[in-house]
Amino acid sequence: MSVRRPLLTAAGAAAVLAALLVVPATSPAGASRDRGRYEIGLLGDMPYGDTGRARYPNVVADINRHHLAFSAFDGDLKNGSERCDQPPYDLAAASYASFRDPLVYVPGDNEWTDCDRASAGGYDPNERLALVRKMFASGPRSLGRRTLPLTRQSAQFPENVRWSFGRVTYVGLNVPGSDNNAPQFDPTGTQVDGDLAEYTARNAANLGWLHDSFAAATARHDRAVMVVMQADMWATSDPTGHYTDTTTALAREAIAFGRPVVLVNGDTHVLRIDKPLTDKVGNVLMNVTRVQTFGSAQNHWISATVDPRDPEVFTFHQHLIEANAPTYVAP
Repeated sequence: MSVRRPLLTAAGAAAVLAALLVVPATSPAGASRDRGRYEIGLLGDMPYGDTGRARYPNVVADINRHHLAFSAFDGDLKNGSERCDQPPYDLAAASYASFRDPLVYVPGDNEWTDCDRASAGGYDPNERLALVRKMFASGPRSLGRRTLPLTRQSAQFPENVRWSFGRVTYVGLNVPGSDNNAPQFDPTGTQVDGDLAEYTARNAANLGWLHDSFAAATARHDRAVMVVMQADMWATSDPTGHYTDTTTALAREAIAFGRPVVLVNGDTHVLRIDKPLTDKVGNVLMNVTRVQTFGSAQNHWISATVDPRDPEVFTFHQHLIEANAPTYVAP
């Protein structure tokens, strides 16, 4: 995979509003007739706070100016300290509906696992997850003005999705940050966060869905697989091992698949393209590339050119929104 030079776009507030209001209900599919080459968008972890809510429409407007096969939002529709009341979810729903091309959403921790925080309103995370499923994962098609069909894992885990475009299989998994909603304990051994029953059931479902999706890609003779989730599984040393099942399964499937695999995640808000996955003895898996999207104060997005003729299949481009850049102060 390679990275292209930045594409800078300026957008004033009036232009942003106009772009969101006049987007047509249908648009080109984003796929080139040049033997299956197409573009997709990757974003997440926004909008965060008042500044994010002011800047996020610029991101949507810029995405809508491109002809994409689809975009994938890798979770966190608000920041973790904001309340989990209804308005942020309604704002997200309206935003996703304004995407001209299909938008596939996977959950982040800020909209469910972290909602039990006092600053977030002290909600039951399971109740907020049920809301997320109802609002964003209740139908057989994606979000957006133009939609694409999705395969959902089950009625119990509808947020786990799979879809195909061209010769690539795409997979969405509910693997959030904040330690994957696994139980957390204070020094006295008292549980202070997480839910063992929820984590155990969802973790098993995730592993099964990952396996089934790679099997589907192999059966289709696909050129590549992309997996989208929220958690940055390498953000900490993961001492409790609540992402180990996922990284181990991903490594096992990628080795067996033997073709390009991309993992897309958000969570830590800094653009990163690297190869963090290793095998049992520490060898870096060269066919696996991780792409970490912008977020929080960095309100920008990434696109990928997907070309089955390219041995690497994916080429990534950063789209830096000039209107969202801060005023820089020299050190």
